[in-house]
Amino acid sequence: MLFDVTVEGLTAATYYSGLRHKVIANNIANLSTPNYKAMDIVFKDQIKTFMKSKSENRFSSVHYLPPPKTILSPYQSDQRPNIELNTVDIDQEQVKLAQNTILHNTFLQLLSSKFRILRASISGNV
Repeated sequence: MLFDVTVEGLTAATYYSGLRHKVIANNIANLSTPNYKAMDIVFKDQIKTFMKSKSENRFSSVHYLPPPKTILSPYQSDQRPNIELNTVDIDQEQVKLAQNTILHNTFLQLLSSKFRILRASISGNV
């Protein structure tokens, strides 16, 4: 096995954070859509599910991550729907987008570091 569970976990985390970015952007785009219900991804639950499945060897590769439709859930908010019954709170969405961007970039930096270590090991520059 060339990649350890850390690389696969970081790959899954990068995938889910990228997907969450799209979901948040979709919420923002639907700010004025009547009856639109804001969505979110339960990020921690998805990573736990992925890591558990890896330990049980149910997936042989990160290419078998659950499809997006299985991880979308209505966003639970203290915000009451507006007059158009829309539950998007632009301030909350912008905060989530900023936090998710930081997480996504962190996962990419960690993956990059793991690959630099692997490259150094292969070339003998340890």
